[in-house]
Amino acid sequence: MCPSVTRLLRLLCAGAIPAVFAARAADERFPFVIPGDDASPSITNLSALSPRAAGADGFVRVQDGHFFTDAGRLRIWGFNTCFGANFPEHADAAKVAAHLAKLGVNAVRMHHHDTSPAPRGIWGAVVAGHRTLNPDQIERQDYFLNELHRHGIYANLNLHVGRELGRAEGVVRDGLPYAVRYDKYLLYFMPAMRAALKEFCRDYLRHENPYRKLRRVDDPGIAMIEITNENSFSKLGPDIAAGLPEPYRGEFKRQWNAWLTQHYANTAALRKSWAGANEPLGATLADSSAWKAGLGAWRVKQSAEHPLATRFGQPGPEPGTPALLLQPASAGGEMSANEIQFPNLKLEPGQVHTLSFWVRATASRSLFVDVSNAGPANWNPVGFRETLSLGSEWQRIHRVFRASDEIPGMARICFKFGTSPVAFSLAGLTLRRGGDWVVVPAGQTLEARTVDIPVAGWSELAQRDALRFMADTETAFIRDLVDFLKKDLGVRVPITASQINYHSPQIVAATCDYADIHAYWQHPRFPRKPWDPVDWNLPNTPMERTPETDAMLGRAPWRLLDRPYTMSEWNIPDPHDYAASVVPFAAMIAALQDWDGIFFFQYHSGGDGGWYSDKVQRYFSFNGQPAKLALFSAFARMFRHGDLAPLPLTAAGTVDKMLPATLGLTHRLGIDPKATTAAKVSAPPGKRLASPDGRAIWDATEANRAHVILNTPATRAMWGLVGGQRFTLSGMTLAVGAVERDYAVLVLTSMDGQPLEQSSRALLAAVGSAQNSGMKWNEARTSVGNQWGTGPAQVNGIAAEITLPRRGARVFVLDGRGQRGREIVAADGAERSRFKIGPEHRTLWYEVEWP
Repeated sequence: MCPSVTRLLRLLCAGAIPAVFAARAADERFPFVIPGDDASPSITNLSALSPRAAGADGFVRVQDGHFFTDAGRLRIWGFNTCFGANFPEHADAAKVAAHLAKLGVNAVRMHHHDTSPAPRGIWGAVVAGHRTLNPDQIERQDYFLNELHRHGIYANLNLHVGRELGRAEGVVRDGLPYAVRYDKYLLYFMPAMRAALKEFCRDYLRHENPYRKLRRVDDPGIAMIEITNENSFSKLGPDIAAGLPEPYRGEFKRQWNAWLTQHYANTAALRKSWAGANEPLGATLADSSAWKAGLGAWRVKQSAEHPLATRFGQPGPEPGTPALLLQPASAGGEMSANEIQFPNLKLEPGQVHTLSFWVRATASRSLFVDVSNAGPANWNPVGFRETLSLGSEWQRIHRVFRASDEIPGMARICFKFGTSPVAFSLAGLTLRRGGDWVVVPAGQTLEARTVDIPVAGWSELAQRDALRFMADTETAFIRDLVDFLKKDLGVRVPITASQINYHSPQIVAATCDYADIHAYWQHPRFPRKPWDPVDWNLPNTPMERTPETDAMLGRAPWRLLDRPYTMSEWNIPDPHDYAASVVPFAAMIAALQDWDGIFFFQYHSGGDGGWYSDKVQRYFSFNGQPAKLALFSAFARMFRHGDLAPLPLTAAGTVDKMLPATLGLTHRLGIDPKATTAAKVSAPPGKRLASPDGRAIWDATEANRAHVILNTPATRAMWGLVGGQRFTLSGMTLAVGAVERDYAVLVLTSMDGQPLEQSSRALLAAVGSAQNSGMKWNEARTSVGNQWGTGPAQVNGIAAEITLPRRGARVFVLDGRGQRGREIVAADGAERSRFKIGPEHRTLWYEVEWP
């Protein structure tokens, strides 16, 4: 007997659910499509939330720490469009803009439009070393923007997402690592890349949209500007720069030495400043003595697809030092496809250690090495990590590092090398306590500007100076771009640089009009090859169970409390049994925390065609995903109109110390950039979070019944593992029947802006999950590989008995366009109406009407 039926019988026998729910199997599915070209009048049409064209109320501005227009506060409930979706045909643009307005969208983030040439991107030919904008693509985007703005939808323009300069533009990419793809990291210090970005900004933002008769810098329909997406520099440190080929390494070193001359008078002063307390070498914690004949305590990680040959006792760099030869059979796509580890390593937190070894390869290749936590939840480095560039000559690697102040358990030495089949050898490895820091190597002087890039093993003060230099460089880059955009080009709307966790709070506070961040719950993982469409997985577990580690609430402490805060990418990627929670979690947390906008990632990323999907499209698209779309509309009014009031109390951390995210249902969290001491507020014990007024409760005390409740004047909602449970919210009772994996989202929300007790119309959404016909999960239910199936998407209807504290309710089944179908008879009692919903109605939403 299948588990869902077994649970159904158990609940029935226990009297936990009404017998009426036994009529149909809990996992019965039916097709449900929300058409992508629908803008018809219906209760599900939210276009009235944007009664005026975007920009009709003046430019978006920052006021009192939030976004405002002349019409008042602007709260953004939006989507990303990616790649070719930024350039639809005219007929599609008109239909899509109207449909998005119906869904409740009031902003679109145009993302990855700079990654590819036409027709997937904005680029035309390279002329005389300069890349031009494709006129057809620009014209399509102009028309799309005009249609969006006509329907009250603002635009968030991204200036640098995926562009890579190439040889035709005078840039050599040979030998560049994956870490700097899309010209990330390099953009902050390479003058030619900055100049190319400015050239694009000038061409793009001063372009006049013929349908608006406005240049983009003069168009108040553009709400905000983001300079560069997910682009870290100072937070990644100088190790990447030290391993770059020329001219990149040389340019970084030139600027580094110029910075040093501004801070130190001469080499002697530099040596005096960098001199640190060395510690005598002590006990050996790990070595390679076993490599004469075997691995000893070392462990090799390999897979059947990428086997690894090991040879012991090979000739080493010097007599008496045997080497271990490692020969991968093939490249695995990711460094972690092949590893060699020394496990069960006990380090002394905060103490100095020295790692030394010899290494060479049979040809050029890279090798990643770190000393890190041993998992399974935490693999982060605990003081040392580096990517080495290997050649055919033996190299002596000698690195001194200080272990992290906190190491939760055992650690490990780990070499990762899965991206190349080139064989390499290791020899003479030791890890010892203590060590001597490198200060300024012999032959290097400040006067000659030859001081190298500090990496692991250099004086801690030298490494700290390198990070200061990088932070100053990053800050200067952002200020220069902001000044260029505002003063030279005339941009009038708020600007941010990159996401706050890709910079640092200090840098964003010093340079940006607003702060932005991204989050995903269980983003797909690609264990061997990045973005392999077959070889991927995700954990597929409900976020409701983990309020202490969830992805969205965990972003609350990053907010800068003195300016607007947006989350420009948020999703629970498909296929995921609990993906529908992506919408109510966003609405609840963003409302309680008083954030200024959510851009779900994404609506669509295709080019021509595909706008009107009837199926779940890979990991991220809402287009064609009925479970997410139905809830997107159902929660749009609640967030945009502020029905769930922000928490009255604020708790501020500092740029150096953030507060626990689990305070996020009792306090508005964030960072006070001027504060030196974090607020002293205790996080709630256990796994139950609740707002002071009880309008929001997240209860995960029982993992298998974990759920969230919202109880506002105009919205009542509950979601999570709610199968077989009964909830009472301000006189409204919901008794949920058996449902797949016990998971469902139910929300009743007023559609006329009145409290539910006075409302004349309300939308009821009852959602489980969506999957395609023929979608094939693996046994662990963590991947479908490339077996995504076909449309139309199949959903499971939610069985529930609902009692409303008002008489006279009429309830209608709605189709995918929100049009009324048959009426469900509601029984009136003493000041109440009661009715039942279920899969027999073959819908995700219902209309409730009162006379």
